[in-house]
Amino acid sequence: MNQVKSSDNTWMYINSLKIFMDPDSYLTAALLTDEVIHSSKDKSSSLYTTLLQCADKAGVANPFPNQDAFHNFYRLVSEGGEFNWGQLLQLTLECKKMPVLPKALVTLITEEFGRKRGTVMIAEAEKFAASLSQIIEQHPDSKFLLTTQNQDYQKVLEKMCDGYANVTVTLTNIYRYEFINKRFDLILSNPIFGGRDLVGDSHFICRETDFVALENLSLHLNTGGLLEIVLPARISFAAGKAGDLRQFIQSNYSIRELSELPEGTFNYTDIKTYLLKVENTRPSEDEDIDVKRYSAGNRKNRREQLTSLEVEDDTFVMLPELEEQDSWSVDRIFAKQDEDFVAFQNSSTRKELLKNVAEIFRGKAVKGKDPDGNVGVVNISNIECFDIDYDSLDKISLDERKVATYILEEGDIILPARGTAIRTAVFHKQPYTCIASSNLIVIRPNSELLNSTYLKIFMDSPIGKKLVTGTQQGLSTMNIRYKDLGAIEIPLPPIEKQQSIAKTYLEELSIYQETVRNAEKRWNEALKELQQF
Repeated sequence: MNQVKSSDNTWMYINSLKIFMDPDSYLTAALLTDEVIHSSKDKSSSLYTTLLQCADKAGVANPFPNQDAFHNFYRLVSEGGEFNWGQLLQLTLECKKMPVLPKALVTLITEEFGRKRGTVMIAEAEKFAASLSQIIEQHPDSKFLLTTQNQDYQKVLEKMCDGYANVTVTLTNIYRYEFINKRFDLILSNPIFGGRDLVGDSHFICRETDFVALENLSLHLNTGGLLEIVLPARISFAAGKAGDLRQFIQSNYSIRELSELPEGTFNYTDIKTYLLKVENTRPSEDEDIDVKRYSAGNRKNRREQLTSLEVEDDTFVMLPELEEQDSWSVDRIFAKQDEDFVAFQNSSTRKELLKNVAEIFRGKAVKGKDPDGNVGVVNISNIECFDIDYDSLDKISLDERKVATYILEEGDIILPARGTAIRTAVFHKQPYTCIASSNLIVIRPNSELLNSTYLKIFMDSPIGKKLVTGTQQGLSTMNIRYKDLGAIEIPLPPIEKQQSIAKTYLEELSIYQETVRNAEKRWNEALKELQQF
């Protein structure tokens, strides 16, 4: 049978399998069927018996529910042509709603082959399936190691690379310390986003899989070797252990590039992502770190497939600037060229991290409603421009002792953890107990250091909104982690000055609202009179 280059047959094969199995079994079915097709023609055994023997030999369960299902698929493949394994692997991952690197991003990443790269690791190589053969063929002088954690992926990758003497496929886990005893001139990686390694390997600074990959793969670079890794934007600003990891990287390696990728780079996730390039050379204060923001070219909306990446903004920073900033945020680097940010940075007003002057926590997940309940629940829909709509709060019936740590107090600041817009409100104590829903973040200022209304004024300001949005993980849909919010800087003048600012704000707000009410009343009365026909 001839190898089919078109994806039409691959889709046909997958669509035929969808009828009786889930995507986790597609590759197993294809691999077993391929083995039956290429097995010796033993006239004493039926095709189905051969299938069962192949499955038993491979140590896997037969994915076909019955003989008819297998015979129909076997006949379809026999007539349609051999599998295009690269396409089959990519489409299988897409059916499982797993992020796959688009060709435009692979093209951007593989620009580094311009320098001689003798040894190359492509970690979890199945994610590069769409471009893998092209990468290998264009760089015959490089020796490739492809890794994967999945046995079916390993078999498919071996079939894809059959005939390439410079390629080895290895079954290993890049999230394990000393997963391989080799070093490389170039490592390409798109790790699992946000997963947690519950084993808690003490070798690593962070537990999140993507951050583990950054640290672990860096350890497997030759001197002068380069790691290109796609990570959630959270690596750039998150506090705690993530901050310790940033410090470890910039103290032991040279950061060559920090690039923000456009919204919708990956299907099935809105997570904001970065391309990070780290070189195993001694960091120097005199070398430039390229900082870029990419756009999706002429793509009309994020639902369209990404076909190109174009540089939208381009600048550079030096290591001391990055260390002073205490983050890798591309937004913040470009914001330094923004008038609001420059004015904020140059202001003589004392600044402090929000987490040092306030308690920050997420609201509570609640189920059900009870109009006669004893506890009010503040939701995103209750937050208005200047206040909370207490009249429309949902009510629940609950033992208050079970939500004691979530009960809202006078002066708490509330803002959405997710959604499409940032709105803040100051909570005022009600005759009944209130809590915030899990879609909200609660900021409880230390009243001796930070005035609630003053904090709202700042967070509603242009620079405040820029700092808050700089912590979000999504783009079209905002997604803010309450722990990351604590890392933003706020201006902190003496509490007396804050109280004076808040007093003026509330006085002017009252005048504004009264003026609006009077204007609306006059307008409605005028309309009523004018519309008497």
